[in-house]
Amino acid sequence: MKTEYNNTDEQIISMLTPKVEVKPSADLRERILAAAAEQTGASQAEASQAEVKPHRNRISYWIGAAASVAAVVAIAITFTLNSPAYAARKYFSQALIVMQEAKTMVLKGSIRTKPDEPIDYIDPRADFIPATIKVIYDEPMLWSIEKKEGRTLLYKGGEYVYQWIGNKDSNVGWKCQHAGFVGDDLEVMLNPRLLLEAEHRTAERNKGANYEVLDVGELIIVRVTTKAQGNFSESDYMLNTSLAEANTFREYSFAKDSGMLYKLRIAIMVDDKPVTILESESIDYNTPLTAADLYDKGLFDKISFVDMEPNVEPSSPLVGIKADEAAEIILKAMQTWDSEILNTAMFYFKGDLMKVVEARYKGLEVKSIGKPFSSGLYPGKFIKCKVTMPDGSKETLVLALRNDNKQRVWVVDGGL
Repeated sequence: MKTEYNNTDEQIISMLTPKVEVKPSADLRERILAAAAEQTGASQAEASQAEVKPHRNRISYWIGAAASVAAVVAIAITFTLNSPAYAARKYFSQALIVMQEAKTMVLKGSIRTKPDEPIDYIDPRADFIPATIKVIYDEPMLWSIEKKEGRTLLYKGGEYVYQWIGNKDSNVGWKCQHAGFVGDDLEVMLNPRLLLEAEHRTAERNKGANYEVLDVGELIIVRVTTKAQGNFSESDYMLNTSLAEANTFREYSFAKDSGMLYKLRIAIMVDDKPVTILESESIDYNTPLTAADLYDKGLFDKISFVDMEPNVEPSSPLVGIKADEAAEIILKAMQTWDSEILNTAMFYFKGDLMKVVEARYKGLEVKSIGKPFSSGLYPGKFIKCKVTMPDGSKETLVLALRNDNKQRVWVVDGGL
């Protein structure tokens, strides 16, 4: 089965596909050789008893050698065909074929997260938050992801993807170019074909994952264990904060009669124990949906959306410097609340959000700026900063700074 995906979808699939090769089990070679020996045991025994002939026919030698190699290869292939990875690949492939016919999807479930955090944020210590995903598989695909009384992500056609927080009396949201939007982890839930394709490719290459396949009544359950993606060589700070950046245990339930994905559960491994992070309660396909059904238009029309792409002068002091230097400039600007610098650095914090930050941090004193470090898949840097708050209390902030925008200006992405 060969399916073509656009560049954005390929990026998502790649993000979900483990990059680490799994080494074969220590006894695989011995098992194959033992099986081969069992198959050819009689002829080997006869050969050991036969008189050794000094002038063995070379043609017979090569035929015999080829036969032995073929036996070993055949048994190796048999091991592969009978492996859980091969069986898992078959079910992922069947589900992919069936899902090509889906016109809409409504997935309802629960996620361990915080309502106001970005859509991809997870926290194994958090309570479950109900979430709903609605998708219209059209050209282009229209969709929404909504945490109950929390953050909503919407694409209703046109140029932009929109995002806002629905549980606050705020009139500010964010928008970014749809063409450049590779959604956070949960965007793959918009189109389970991408998740299934990533699993299919992983099973096909047999890298980075372990498999278990169970036949349970009317369902086939495929369990996949994968390693966290991203760079954790400097710090594990981002470990278990998103599905891609976690050691996960994913469980897919397929309807035996149709091959359709019926249920999805994703857990992350914490202290070698699985903690369920996301679990679907229902997945309904081909439910009648229109673009108007994806969101609350009355609420949407009240929100002023800020473009996520900063637009600053090249002379900005936050361009062309290191992350720790940017952190120091930004924190010192908070001491006097230098709006010229902070309007750039706090680009994502507009309107009411900026007022909240100002009320809390204006007048702080910087005590130390740590060394920037990378963690996971985050495209920017983290900097641990010790400050004295306006009320005299001591705090340690871990600022998230990124400059992966067109103008390479450092902006605050989190940590406040």
